[in-house]
Amino acid sequence: MKTYTGPTVFGGSMTIACPDWCVVDHAYWDDKADDCFHKSAVLEVALPRDRANYPAPVTPPLLGAELSLHSTCVIPSAASVWLQLSEYKADGLELDVAGVDSLLAELDRYRDGLAKMRGLLAAVDTELRNRR
Repeated sequence: MKTYTGPTVFGGSMTIACPDWCVVDHAYWDDKADDCFHKSAVLEVALPRDRANYPAPVTPPLLGAELSLHSTCVIPSAASVWLQLSEYKADGLELDVAGVDSLLAELDRYRDGLAKMRGLLAAVDTELRNRR
């Protein structure tokens, strides 16, 4: 477990323990030990190349998520998953466990529909190739 000893909001010093999943270098950011956030690595969904094999447009990832926890708050609402919806930090959602469960159900529905669409695409592709 890594720890960070740093200044506090009111000028003192404090040591905090980071969760195993925290990737923040609190010393680099000179975080206030009693008012900072532990953050996980970002999980991202990126666009694939298109069918002509052109690179995807240079854009931020299609979707990103990271776990976040306030350094000293012990209530459950202190932890959340931040779902990043665009390159702008304000374009996002702060989700609790129920929100993540709802998103996972929606992603499952989307994946099932996309898998069916892929099957239809493969059938059409095969049919068109056999016509040649």
